[in-house]
Amino acid sequence: MNDELRKRIQRRLAGERGTIFKDAPFRVTVAYPNTYAVAMASLGFQTVYRLFNAEPDFAAERAFLEDAELAPPGRLVTYESGRYAGDAHVFGISVAFELDLVNVVRLLRAAGLEPLREERHDRDPLVLVGGPLTSSNPWPLAPFADAILIGDGEETVPRLAEAYRQAESKAEFLDLIEGMPGVFLPDRDEREPHWATAPLDVLPVYSQIVAEQSEFPGVFLVEAERGCPRPCTFCLARTMYGPTRNVPAERVLEVVPEGVVKVGLVGAALSDYPHIKRVGRTLLERGIKLSVSSIRADRVDPELASILREGGLRTFTIASDGPSQRLRDLLKKQISEDHLLRAAEIARDLGFKGYKLYQMIGLPTETDDDISEMIAFTRRIAEITPVALGISPFVPKRHTPHWGDRFAGIKTIEARLKRIQKELRRLRPRVEVRSTSAKWAWIEAVIARGGPEVGLAALRLEDGESFAGWKRALAEVGWHDPLTLPEPEGASLPLVLG
Repeated sequence: MNDELRKRIQRRLAGERGTIFKDAPFRVTVAYPNTYAVAMASLGFQTVYRLFNAEPDFAAERAFLEDAELAPPGRLVTYESGRYAGDAHVFGISVAFELDLVNVVRLLRAAGLEPLREERHDRDPLVLVGGPLTSSNPWPLAPFADAILIGDGEETVPRLAEAYRQAESKAEFLDLIEGMPGVFLPDRDEREPHWATAPLDVLPVYSQIVAEQSEFPGVFLVEAERGCPRPCTFCLARTMYGPTRNVPAERVLEVVPEGVVKVGLVGAALSDYPHIKRVGRTLLERGIKLSVSSIRADRVDPELASILREGGLRTFTIASDGPSQRLRDLLKKQISEDHLLRAAEIARDLGFKGYKLYQMIGLPTETDDDISEMIAFTRRIAEITPVALGISPFVPKRHTPHWGDRFAGIKTIEARLKRIQKELRRLRPRVEVRSTSAKWAWIEAVIARGGPEVGLAALRLEDGESFAGWKRALAEVGWHDPLTLPEPEGASLPLVLG
């Protein structure tokens, strides 16, 4: 390990609370295909780290792709002991985002492992892949993983650990876990299994490590609820996380350790969490600041907003999602303009510094009239409070009613983004528009509905990733999806994956 990497790791460890240093017969590497800061803000990544370390004969250590830039090829190291990341019995990868697919390939290479499952040997670590992406679409990861974990890990990880204790070979281990809920074996299974769903009594999950260099510096994260009661047609939360499980307020509060300065409540539908005000008030009484990712406009009232404001929240973040009321109704968002305007008024009256409004464009049946309505409505919001408008192209996802909908097309999305920017530019600084790249949204859409061939395309891009490179690699592996062409052409045919 060179001095620069050693010093980086030492600085980060010095800013952590809750790190587990452990020696045990079975070594596990829990690796993240992105930066340390993003990983430490992931409750899923932290939970897998804690669950493996809770097994008496397993010791889990962390590794991050970001550090490969400072390590010799194939010599990525773990943070806890500095051992080589590939020197493990189990090499686990947590993948949250479609656009980290190429990073999975890079991560395996950085650990000294062959990315393709078929090119690894029995002496190599077992490669397990989990995370939100595996629940939405595990198929692009199929060429790389020995086993893919789908759904909640709270009960799956202990079962995997027990199977590993019993098995005398990799093949025997796979025999033992075949058919387990939430376990997908790419070289054996033709279809995805049912998702694993954790019961309420094992919740909440929470930060094992509070890290000063996280995306949420010094914040203790705790999941107050899992699942979502809302019927939004574009979102995976209700399908992916199963039925809504609201954690009792007492259990949320009791896992918050002494000395924590700020708590981040996590959940797909926090505004619907029935105990949010009680939890918030209690934390404030303890002198602890409070943060939430976003809130629903129809659930905002002055009492909740006051709790969040006193807890240190400076910006209201609201997801409108549809650019017009017609499209919000199509998405079953159950939010009206009146809800959004009222939330803006509350934000203004209570002294919030900003109002972030998230919108999607490129939705099914969307027309220029829908964009006109969004522009006009943004002007109305700006009369009340400054607004940061975040715009993302719509990406159809599997396991939603929109799986069979066509991607809108790069040129269409870029033209609409250009129009929005132009018409709202004169309202600066009251309106700030930020948008996601239409080209990268297309790549996300390819991965979101792609099969194993998309993973093989990613394998060709580990030395450099670009839009042109993706198109070339996809052509080389024979990818074709009439629903996800770069431009709006081709028949709208249902896409079926084995």
